[in-house]
Amino acid sequence: FVEEIKTFTVLELNELVKAIEEEFGVSAAAPVMVATGSAAAAADEKSEFDVILVDAGADILIKFL
Repeated sequence: FVEEIKTFTVLELNELVKAIEEEFGVSAAAPVMVATGSAAAAADEKSEFDVILVDAGADILIKFL
């Protein structure tokens, strides 16, 4: 089953997700978090992060770059 899904185009995957959402009455959308605390705390929240690949094997590292 998974091997068949791997062959789908992005358009086909989008159609599949929509069909599943309609059939089962669910949503694939990410849940929205309710903001709490002051506006100043939200302004201090980190929005940029550094990612450091320490070891992933040469074949994975090349694909990543």
